[in-house]
Amino acid sequence: MEIYSSEEQQVEAIKRFWNDYGKAILGGVIIGLAGLYGWRYYQADQRSQAELVSAQYSQLLEQQQSQGNEWLDSAKSFINTQGNNSYAVFAALLAAREAIDNQQLATAAEHLNWVMNNAKDAPVKAIAQLRLARVQREQGNYADALISLQQTVPASFVAQQAELKGDVLQLTGELAQAKAAYQQALASSEQSQPLLQVKLDELAHITAS
Repeated sequence: MEIYSSEEQQVEAIKRFWNDYGKAILGGVIIGLAGLYGWRYYQADQRSQAELVSAQYSQLLEQQQSQGNEWLDSAKSFINTQGNNSYAVFAALLAAREAIDNQQLATAAEHLNWVMNNAKDAPVKAIAQLRLARVQREQGNYADALISLQQTVPASFVAQQAELKGDVLQLTGELAQAKAAYQQALASSEQSQPLLQVKLDELAHITAS
């Protein structure tokens, strides 16, 4: 390292250093500050947006008690404006349940299909799948219900999926396949299932085709 013998030499060295590197240092500081404040602004904006959506969702829940059938239109509008975020997914599940209560099965199926296509969380997709298959069963769309039940679900939903598949297959007259589905459901269940056992016992006389 160079040693400077006087203050004048130190001053001159600082000037030379600043002339050589000052602009680069200043530019780096400016860029760094801009990035820092830009990130803080982005975070603040994200928080603001999240708070706004949360407030809108809360308002939607409150409106459910007073709007009646019109609430489904409000829910659909909310879902359409939110993209596929979690609030939209939960709103779609809630709208599907409301539609089922109002015997609007086609509307319920529409919302549940949307959840299956847009939810990021596997358990939520599984819940939507099972509800959709039940709606399709009630509509008499057995083939569609079986297609819905073909999609993979987390292990904790396998028993429910298999039992529902057995119910649909029994309605179509595919008793051997229904029995196999019930057997899979019983094997996958982690706890006693008396009703499922009754369904299986009723098909005890059925042999594999």
